[in-house]
Amino acid sequence: MNNISASNTAVSEAKQVTKMLHKNRTDRKKTKEFLTNEKNIIVNKDNQILLNKLVEISSGKWSSVAPAPKAKRAKSSNNTGKGPSSLNMGLRKRENDRIEKENHAFAKRLFDK
Repeated sequence: MNNISASNTAVSEAKQVTKMLHKNRTDRKKTKEFLTNEKNIIVNKDNQILLNKLVEISSGKWSSVAPAPKAKRAKSSNNTGKGPSSLNMGLRKRENDRIEKENHAFAKRLFDK
């Protein structure tokens, strides 16, 4: 009888240990899921900030090239004897237009997702 009660006690203790291990595993899993969700929230918030900045850039709010004042253009167009102030002006304008197109395409791809 002693052996039977001892084995029953051992079995019940083993079940308790198994339950505790299972509970610890589920707690760790919940903690990991919570931390993963928190990281996802932070990443999504950062992505939203970056997207807003890209939209502002593409709309011209943060344009690196300021438009020339109208008075200057009129003044330079009156001076017909002199050429452009920079020989690379056309090249710079084409490069700027190309970059703006790429930025708009990039922002469009971001919106489509």
